[in-house]
Amino acid sequence: MADPGALPDHDAFWTWWTSEGAAACEAGIADGTVASLVDDLNARVHALSPDLAWELGPGERAQHALVVSPEGNPEARATARRWLRAAPAPTATWEYADARPASPDPGSGAITVGDAQVDFASIRVAATVVAHHVDVVVHHPLLRTLPEQARGSVVFICLDHALGESECETWVGNVEAALEEPAETVDLAGLRDLVAQVRADALDDDGRPTWVMLQGRQDDGAPLMALAQVPLAPSWAPHLDDHLAVDVPFADATAEGLPAAGALDDLRGLEDHVTERLGEAGRLVAHETGRGRRTLHYYVDSARPTSGVVEGVVAGWDQGTVEVTRTHDPAWQAVRHLRT
Repeated sequence: MADPGALPDHDAFWTWWTSEGAAACEAGIADGTVASLVDDLNARVHALSPDLAWELGPGERAQHALVVSPEGNPEARATARRWLRAAPAPTATWEYADARPASPDPGSGAITVGDAQVDFASIRVAATVVAHHVDVVVHHPLLRTLPEQARGSVVFICLDHALGESECETWVGNVEAALEEPAETVDLAGLRDLVAQVRADALDDDGRPTWVMLQGRQDDGAPLMALAQVPLAPSWAPHLDDHLAVDVPFADATAEGLPAAGALDDLRGLEDHVTERLGEAGRLVAHETGRGRRTLHYYVDSARPTSGVVEGVVAGWDQGTVEVTRTHDPAWQAVRHLRT
């Protein structure tokens, strides 16, 4: 579990930014001397985490944007989100983001890898919608000339270019590089449209996660039922980086070990109570039920002492001992088997 005492000082960064950093960067962009600020920005961002990267660019609503990116590192993702949550309000001059945004034109530009220039316009993608995510196979004629590691880097840069880091992590599932062009491909703009449709279908009218019911069997054939948030991805709430498993026994069970009517009301009441007490410091993302027990899967902010709060809530449960287990899990591996 992360040590809250060792968390980086986001306030120090923002104090520097508001007192001198923003003005210096604005002036450097205007007169072409922003390169002189690189060492200072590197030091201040790496003081938060050495795994973070930063960039300055045009904003979507403001004149400029400061982006601090975890570059796919789950551990750094929480730090970047906390940095963003501590940011000052955006202005007409500056806005802030904790992930690189998508390019306005996914087909424009190129990346250079050694002697090869991979243009985004020539990227072709075979995309398959699987439940609430998209599996992709990415092809460019020059991929066959690159080492395997470089191919992977090129593919992910292209996906981030088209979708943005956060959307890519949230809605893209399996990713493969193809040396030969697959059948029935789309360009990067087409991939963006497809991912946008998957996103729209998964979220409710207010842009909030929806829930799906899952059913299966355990090793001994006993039924297992689950309810899971869509999307079930850490990029949706990266500051919630500790997994809190609340394992609740219930007495009123059917012959198959599922909750009878009375137990359902009790379990829902306990769930509502825990969720209310956690507030913004945690979120229920799934639960699994079988063999007379329900496991509530919460993700909570490792910077806040939420375990004691939950243990206090469940202490009064009168149908057996509730077990609360907290594990540092910034990649949300504990619920990966429930992702659809």
